[in-house]
Amino acid sequence: MKTMLDVVSQIAYEHCKDGKYVEFNFLFNKVEKELKEKWEVEADEKGKEYDAIRVNKLGELYRLLTVDSNFLRNAKGQWTIRPGFEV
Repeated sequence: MKTMLDVVSQIAYEHCKDGKYVEFNFLFNKVEKELKEKWEVEADEKGKEYDAIRVNKLGELYRLLTVDSNFLRNAKGQWTIRPGFEV
């Protein structure tokens, strides 16, 4: 099963080549589309609403992008993948 970092790395690699930056919500929406079923199961197992899990995943993805040195953020708050990154 892919992790959020695996998914966002692939998405950023595909969409941020050549120094292109994208909005955080673009990345999150793509990650959510890929992992939504898994997150729905998690919500059910924890007895929580999906929206509560989604909010947590928003924060988790932002932390991952901030901590992982393969991602760069510009002054506009947009994200890209570090040049030379390979999936």
